[in-house]
Amino acid sequence: MALNADYKKDKRLTIAFNKIQMQSLKKLESYNVNLSQFIRLAIAEKLKKDWPKIKEQHEKIKLPF
Repeated sequence: MALNADYKKDKRLTIAFNKIQMQSLKKLESYNVNLSQFIRLAIAEKLKKDWPKIKEQHEKIKLPF
């Protein structure tokens, strides 16, 4: 079982959005959507979906050592 400390948000990453993406996020914010939580959930969903493909591609790469 993971400790709550494992889920503490203590790391920061700065990302950039284009104008259209920012407008979309502002629209969501106007509907009282928590943007931070929305983005975290979107990342988690994307990783869950794509992780098997990413892992498979990485395993195909032959390392020289």
